[in-house]
Amino acid sequence: MQVLFIATQLIFASFFQNLTDTQVTENITMPIPSGFRPMTDDEIVSKYFTTKKPLVLYTDESLQVDLGVNQSVTQWAEKDVEIMASFQKSNIYNLYDDVQVISEGIKEVNGKQAAYMEFVSTIKPDENSFRDDGSIVKYTYIQYIIVGRHALVFNFTCPAAYKNEWQETAKKIMDGVSIKGKIK
Repeated sequence: MQVLFIATQLIFASFFQNLTDTQVTENITMPIPSGFRPMTDDEIVSKYFTTKKPLVLYTDESLQVDLGVNQSVTQWAEKDVEIMASFQKSNIYNLYDDVQVISEGIKEVNGKQAAYMEFVSTIKPDENSFRDDGSIVKYTYIQYIIVGRHALVFNFTCPAAYKNEWQETAKKIMDGVSIKGKIK
């Protein structure tokens, strides 16, 4: 019986990462998996094509599992979260060759309305490329929260092969986001 209990605990532990509440900006606190660290500027540039640096980007030791927070000024009001979610969903479908939605909707996260979308995306290789690297398949949990005139985007991404290991943790991270005060 004790062997069964220990085996169950090991399996349970492999599906739930240790999370530590972390102050990621002056106004945002969220649970971060132990072992994650902020990405360096060079790592961000090598992995992500972006014109605006995220507020914060964390990664695991393997540099394959990432957690980021972005902020932008928006014309959307907090009451427009459902409309914004529809707009963002269209953007996601335009970014990838294939999107398989796992879950999506509007929920309350620590007193704020949040739109979320959980999906597996595929980017197929360029047919004209000299290299054949195969398709890139990723699991993503993305969450949008409007605060004042700012849209906050919380994004968890990992290879789709890691989805079962990280899916529950991604949900706990997103459900643990806390925003206090006004966003500057």
